[in-house]
Amino acid sequence: MMGKKREDTSPETLEEEVQEIRRAVFRILEGLLPPKEVREEVIRNVYNIEISFLRIFKTLLDYKLETLQQKMGGNKGKKKAKKIEVE
Repeated sequence: MMGKKREDTSPETLEEEVQEIRRAVFRILEGLLPPKEVREEVIRNVYNIEISFLRIFKTLLDYKLETLQQKMGGNKGKKKAKKIEVE
């Protein structure tokens, strides 16, 4: 019976210890993190930076595709036979 009580009490104490650790970490982070409004603005700016980089890559990719398509179209035009009129 005693062993069973120890097993029952130890998870409770472990849970309590985990809760205390969580509270302590939260208190530490709360002191280091800026206010909620500032955090939201920083997150928005980070997303805007990512969107800007993706737009830059998209523009570069579109330009590269356009130049390659022009090269492919230009080669076909050169290989066509010219029609010669016979009198």
